[in-house]
Amino acid sequence: MNNTEIDPLANLTERFQTLVDRKKSKLKVVEPLRAMPSWPATVRGTPNACLRCALFAGIQGNERIAYKKRTLLASVDGIEVRYLGVQLNQSDLDVWLQIVHLSRQQLPGFNVCFSAYAMLSALAKGTGKSQHEWLKESMARLGGAFVEMTFQGRDTFGEKGFLRYYRDETTQRYVVELTESMLRLFENGYTYIEFEQRQKLRKQPLALWLHGFLSSHAAPYPLKLQTLYNLSGSNTQNIRDFKLRMRRALAALVTIGMLESFQIENDIVKVKKQPTPSQKRHLDGKLN
Repeated sequence: MNNTEIDPLANLTERFQTLVDRKKSKLKVVEPLRAMPSWPATVRGTPNACLRCALFAGIQGNERIAYKKRTLLASVDGIEVRYLGVQLNQSDLDVWLQIVHLSRQQLPGFNVCFSAYAMLSALAKGTGKSQHEWLKESMARLGGAFVEMTFQGRDTFGEKGFLRYYRDETTQRYVVELTESMLRLFENGYTYIEFEQRQKLRKQPLALWLHGFLSSHAAPYPLKLQTLYNLSGSNTQNIRDFKLRMRRALAALVTIGMLESFQIENDIVKVKKQPTPSQKRHLDGKLN
């Protein structure tokens, strides 16, 4: 008879090490971001994830709220967006997109330099004291926000801020470093936003949000008014008021030539738009 005792602690340690080794073998290695996509000067490249959710809400600046805890925002299927900080809107998106635009021909990790005057001019804003303060506030919001995005329930990227920056108070020149996790959103698909069209929608936040959302779809499908209400981050008191705002926003998109027509019937929004050349090739590929 064998009187050798089995040490249960040693057995447990061995099993634990086996589990650790197995876990390590399954860890996903996140490769460094090697390059940014490039695009013509007439458009602004924008991650689809930023256009298909309530992250950059279609609201006025005085309608902002503060999310004091990590909050799940409305988004399309396949994307989960959680946010902590002062609510961002379409004017903040304009600032971030312009900085990304300036960085598009550089390698990730390099700084972007610009003056406050040049940034404000590029966004067709005034260059007085109040506009300089507006830019400072927007940069602070973009730098202080915490954003967490999950794609298809598998990969989650979290980052404190869209950017980090230095400002020379004498010259009002900025040196900006864009955070890699936010740039990595381009890897999950992006859209070319027609900059001239977007400029024509200034001071129309819902129209700006809708322009981005519809631009990210080659052939937009009918959507419930309530769905657009949620996705746009609207804080109007009732759906009837939002319906009036939506109708005005859609009419503005027809005026600038982005939409051919639209219809709101039984609280379902239908639009007809001409796809861009690249979107047309995408649609043709689906048919073949």
